[in-house]
Parts: sequence; structure tokens; C-alpha cells
Amino acid sequence: MHGSRIGPAAASLGLALVVAGTFLPWFRSGSVGRSSYAAAGLADRLALLDHPLAGPALRAWVAVPAVAAVCLVLFVCGVARTAATVTALLAITGGTIALLATVQSGGSAGVVSVSLSGPLTTLGGSALALAGALGTFITARAGRTR
Repeated sequence: MHGSRIGPAAASLGLALVVAGTFLPWFRSGSVGRSSYAAAGLADRLALLDHPLAGPALRAWVAVPAVAAVCLVLFVCGVARTAATVTALLAITGGTIALLATVQSGGSAGVVSVSLSGPLTTLGGSALALAGALGTFITARAGRTR
């Protein structure tokens, strides 16, 4: 594969994993698994997080698949640096949230617990997407200096 295509390909695969991970179970209540979207919607409706930015952030989480799709379209259209920038922002945000959920899973043995399949898939996808975005920046920079 041509060197300038490895970064966008890795970023694209990472974005696909991020989106897939958001639909996998993140929380379990009883025998029911809840995706990140179900959990965010419930937390928003019940006002479980006491922070002024929590509500807008929870409502914005549903945009993850759309933002990932925009990144993929930008990569395909050859707007690699813009795509890599947005990919990096999404990967950092999604990866941070997934990491927080993963860390919280250690002590959850109650009625509601963290299910690791969603957060770990999202975290791995975020790492791959971020690596791909950084690779895209490096190859774009190297191409400009030649």
C-alpha cells in the first residue's frame, strides 16, 4: 500500500471500530445491556450528572456516527488533513470517555455495572483512529517538505 494511504486507512478502520463500539453494551442493569446511546439518554433524562456541560455533552454523543461518516467522506474526497484533524478530535473525545468507563468497571458489582465490550472496542478504535490521523499528518508534512 502506498505510504500516503496507510494513515487514512488506519484512521478509517479505527473510526469504524469507534462507531461499532458505541453500539455495543456499555452498561448492564440486571440482564439487560445498554449501549452508550441508551446510557447517555438515560443519564440526560434523569439528570444524573451535576455539571452544566453534562447535558449538552450527553445529547451531542449521538453525533458520533455522523462525525465519523463525515471523516470517512473527507478521506475519500482527498481532504486528508481536515479529515485527520476531525478524526483526532473524535478519537480523543471518544477514547477518553471509553477509558473513563473502563476504569469505572473495576468496582461495579451492583445493580448497574459497566460492560467492557463497548468501551474497550471504542477505546481500541480511538487509539487506531488517532494513530492513523497522526500518520496522515506525518505523511502530508513529509510530502510538503520534499
